[in-house]
Amino acid sequence: MPLTRRTLLTAMAATPVLAPVGAAQAAVPQAGPAAASVAEGLPPGSLPAGHRFDLRAEPVDLFGKEIPLTQTRVHQQVAFDPVTGLAYAVQLMSGGRRLPDEVTPTPLTRDDRDRRGDLCVNQLAPDGTVLAVMYLRGFGHGGGLGVEHVDGTSWLWLETDADRVTSGFAYGKHIGRIAFKPDAVVDAGSALVEVFDPVPGASQITPSLDVDHGRIAVRHVSSGTAEYRVYGLDAFKSRAFTPERSFPAKYRTQSWCLYGNLVHQNEGNAYGDDNPSPGNSWWNVYDVTTGEVVERTFNTTALHLDHRETEAITVRRTPDGPQLVFGFATQEDRRMALYGITSTTDGTGDHVPWTELEYDKTVYTATSNYLPQYRQSGNRIDLHLRVTRADGAAWTSGETILTLPPHIRPRRTQGMVGQTTGAGVTGPLTIRWEVTADGSLRIYDERGFKGWIGLDAGYFTS
Repeated sequence: MPLTRRTLLTAMAATPVLAPVGAAQAAVPQAGPAAASVAEGLPPGSLPAGHRFDLRAEPVDLFGKEIPLTQTRVHQQVAFDPVTGLAYAVQLMSGGRRLPDEVTPTPLTRDDRDRRGDLCVNQLAPDGTVLAVMYLRGFGHGGGLGVEHVDGTSWLWLETDADRVTSGFAYGKHIGRIAFKPDAVVDAGSALVEVFDPVPGASQITPSLDVDHGRIAVRHVSSGTAEYRVYGLDAFKSRAFTPERSFPAKYRTQSWCLYGNLVHQNEGNAYGDDNPSPGNSWWNVYDVTTGEVVERTFNTTALHLDHRETEAITVRRTPDGPQLVFGFATQEDRRMALYGITSTTDGTGDHVPWTELEYDKTVYTATSNYLPQYRQSGNRIDLHLRVTRADGAAWTSGETILTLPPHIRPRRTQGMVGQTTGAGVTGPLTIRWEVTADGSLRIYDERGFKGWIGLDAGYFTS
């Protein structure tokens, strides 16, 4: 999606980080006094009380292209230095690569890297070029990443101390803080890593840093249960691990981030035979003061992407305030596409638009004001339609009227009550509707009547 200069400048961070395809390439900003002087003139971003990002707003394509990183693996998470604005993306290492100090007879395979928890952190220039990389062996899966800027140095916060596994992926059990150093190779347990153990015995622990509000959060799994905990950053650094807030994590998580009193969590798989377009990518938004999910919205961004696997989510500073940045892994060599939303909403007067449903127009005729439509709010799916048979024949009990798209199908059969035409119908002017796990929307009525059938206020939970 090409960007104009005006659109790009509105979307960019304090020091421009990303540029579109075809844009003139400015000098690459480097960490240091020059870059800091630009960013430090901006007030810290914040969301007004009660506001959240408007997930129905049109996202900005930050790069204007899909970016190749140094490893042919998905980017697990992205974070931005709040002073320089430079982007950092973490990946698991590719197989077949040999680092300078590795003397094994053959290079480690992809599975070897996964089982060890070997990561690569990419530092990105405005045009998406990788400026530098750092390798972190034995750290984990890379599902969390934060960047803190102190005295000209970018400090990375991420999981560390992964226990090696015999199959699958290794996950960190502690939180680590380490200075980013180009070309460095650092092993978990090194003195270069400051280690924090906020939840002893936890597994799959990941951090998110909110420097604008002086907070850090961790997501962890203990005794099979996933939970979020929110701490003051200074207290956390002092190893005072009593959380300000804690609440259970719901839904499957690809990545997540803390900003203010909100945790944004995304989920979703890559396209495939069992997950065709539009896929199953969702945003879940928690209010950390209550632990409740205040929004669950289907993500329809960039449905055209090849592969399109939901990955990173973070918040960065921009001249227009904080921006929610999220991404997809794409293509066979797993490139990165990032998008951003700056618009916010206070939640009042929110209107969820209706979306038309496909149906066989050769078999059914819809009334113009009652076209088959749906709208999704959280787990609730509302349906709205009024149709007749095009051939004027009687309705058959169990007849399938249409098939719902995959992302709104329920996990089990659910029933609803609809209406029928009053002409020539004896008995109640209602019929039973059912929606099944394969998306079939069916009617059930044995009377064999003719005329229209409808759903004015039918809904089910997905």
